[in-house]
Amino acid sequence: MRIRLNLPSSLAASDEHRNGVWQIVTRCIAVLMVTAVSSHAIGQNALVGVAPIEVTPAKATTTGSGVITLGTENYKVVDANDFAVTTATGLGDQGSVVQVGCQSCQTTSCRGNCRGSAYPMGNLCAPCEPFFYASIETLFMQRKSGDYSASPDFEMDGYEFELIPRLTVGWVTDCINGCELSFTGVAEWEQSGAASDPAGGIGTFLTTVSPFTPDDITAYVDSIEQSQSLEAQYWSVEANKTMVGYDVARCLFGVRYIDYQELYSYNGENPTEGGITPTILGSITSETENHLLGGQVGIDLLYPICRRGYTDFRARAGLFANFADMDFDLRNNLDTTLFVDDDTVTLSGLIEVAGGLRFQVTNCISIRAGGELWWLSGVATATDQFRNQIGGTSKVRTGSDFFVAGGTLGAEFRY
Repeated sequence: MRIRLNLPSSLAASDEHRNGVWQIVTRCIAVLMVTAVSSHAIGQNALVGVAPIEVTPAKATTTGSGVITLGTENYKVVDANDFAVTTATGLGDQGSVVQVGCQSCQTTSCRGNCRGSAYPMGNLCAPCEPFFYASIETLFMQRKSGDYSASPDFEMDGYEFELIPRLTVGWVTDCINGCELSFTGVAEWEQSGAASDPAGGIGTFLTTVSPFTPDDITAYVDSIEQSQSLEAQYWSVEANKTMVGYDVARCLFGVRYIDYQELYSYNGENPTEGGITPTILGSITSETENHLLGGQVGIDLLYPICRRGYTDFRARAGLFANFADMDFDLRNNLDTTLFVDDDTVTLSGLIEVAGGLRFQVTNCISIRAGGELWWLSGVATATDQFRNQIGGTSKVRTGSDFFVAGGTLGAEFRY
């Protein structure tokens, strides 16, 4: 585009220098005007033919079952009256719609920890639903530190592994708080031994202290017959308060009663000449009872290792008042007898540790196998009451401890 300016002759300057300056100024003004007009024209043309686009939202349709479909998404619609109402004094009546969040399960006892819907982990913000569980286990346990013999010529065969049932039932009233009852027993371990020699010569470890003498244990010196046996019995019952965390940790505390008893028998026979009886018969019976009552704490842990497999850990520790009782009876033919009966109250302790593998068969049933170790301290054992010494028994001794070790196999049902 060209613009030609025709100036009046009266405005032309005679001076050549002044005329050049004037031309430069007028040309600049013309260029600025042309630029402004062009920009305005281009702006107007840019708007020509451009129409706003109106986006039509997807139509919302209902399925007739309380669900609105918007595009490809479905949204559930509920009546506002179905929600729980929060008043100035707290949460009002619970509606038919359960409102949960990761900070609260809408229950005062939940304490913000929501139980998952899957086992052991799931939606941590799922409703806190109560559940019941029951487990039954078979324990293959052996009492350790029980080897004993009062004779150098023969020993008892030792304790074997015994089957011990354990039954546990529990109820979790919400996502974290619950209670549990457990019974273990009855466990019975036995060992025995005997020796026979018509020529005699079967010896003994027994010794005597005043007022007794070697004449009071003649049935056990150079005997022709000796036999001994040792029996132990154990059972316990416990009631605990439990606190569950996301089904992978359970802490508990409660009360427990443990009954542990032992019975030791030692018999001897010797021939005699010119005596009241043709043989000298001797018998020793030592019986102890331990009734432990006290409190305990514990923890159960579960750790997933695959889709349905888990490792678990179980621990219990308790402190008990031990109501211990002892009965000791010695007879040597018809002329020597010793009877001692005593009881006391002392302090005892228990530690249980277990670990194993768990497999989730269904959502409700799981099976488990593992190992377990018990340690019981501060109890009265039968052989500790006389310690191969006749005449030194006067009071019950409760300073013994022992281990029980073995394996477990069981199943748990949860509903």
